[in-house]
Amino acid sequence: MKHSISCIIIDDDPTAINILQDHIAEMPRLKIHRTFTKPVEALSEISAESNKQLIFLDIDMPAISGLRLADILKPKSHNIIFTTSYPEFALDAFKVRAKHYLLKPFNIGDFAEVVNEVLSEYYDAQSLVRENEEAFFLRTNGERGRLTKVLKKDIIYLQGSNNHVHIYTPTNDYSVYMTIKEMEEKLRENEHFYRVHKSYMINTSFVKEINGHKIDLGKYEVLMTPQYKEAFMNYIESQTLISKRLRD
Repeated sequence: MKHSISCIIIDDDPTAINILQDHIAEMPRLKIHRTFTKPVEALSEISAESNKQLIFLDIDMPAISGLRLADILKPKSHNIIFTTSYPEFALDAFKVRAKHYLLKPFNIGDFAEVVNEVLSEYYDAQSLVRENEEAFFLRTNGERGRLTKVLKKDIIYLQGSNNHVHIYTPTNDYSVYMTIKEMEEKLRENEHFYRVHKSYMINTSFVKEINGHKIDLGKYEVLMTPQYKEAFMNYIESQTLISKRLRD
């Protein structure tokens, strides 16, 4: 059973708080811890919190803006989703390490999509605790007695995202707390895995077709960038059947 996520809402508009409370009530894993209409009061209370909270934070508020509040909270481990009517602050939001950005007005579908993405990457991420030549063994946060075995031959591709690597197989995908560079080092001796993009590593066993910079992996398609193309295409050429008559 996955643990519940404690939430804090900070918005100077009570109506906006009510909407968020209704949406949170629809998400089984979320529970409301506190709500605030005054950001200064929220800062004082949250600074004393020891548990990691999921914070829904407005930007345009009196006394202290949501961006300033998030910047002050950066040393803490809280995860912030901005809820705002102003799309122009999106870049600034990610500079203060916000995990997502919801534009008002949003419905329950928009809310659920964003929340599930944040939960998957920042709450359900797994740790690689053991590996051998054939497999990785992953442990989900909070489930110390349970290991998930992921066979390397079943990995279609890996995608780096911030400090996480998403592992895609034919039947599942996993989020592991590590960088794509760290994963590249672990798979360096495996002849089937190639870095083809700053964010992607692929298992060449699943390559169906290469068309320009696009690599068809069957269930998925990824892009290849010039920085990594030469080494990968040298490998492909070494595996390509060429008629002897063409060599003569």
